[in-house]
Amino acid sequence: MSLCIVVLLASAYGALFTSSAWLIAQSAFWGGLVFSLPTLYFTLYAFRYSKAGQAALMTQSFYRGQAGKFSLVAMGFALVFAFGTTLAIPIVFVSFCLMIPAHIVAATFIGKNDSR
Repeated sequence: MSLCIVVLLASAYGALFTSSAWLIAQSAFWGGLVFSLPTLYFTLYAFRYSKAGQAALMTQSFYRGQAGKFSLVAMGFALVFAFGTTLAIPIVFVSFCLMIPAHIVAATFIGKNDSR
């Protein structure tokens, strides 16, 4: 959901202020994807254990999930730089950075809905 919002905002910016809306939207998409896929990996890997008595497994899975997320982000940027020759690299970084607060806001709203 956050990725869609960032891409739509980038597309609107591109349509209003520049003539290269498609380039900006595509760059924002790849920057958001570089953030979203490793975050999904971390979420799936880190929260595998949730029962009482599995604290050691939870801690180990958090460390491994974070290490995997860091590696996937590095590989994602490497792939974007290697194969994204027509991308606007500053927009890739901006959309990656905008995904962080969007992720926090989305998690806050999801957390409020789960506590009801």
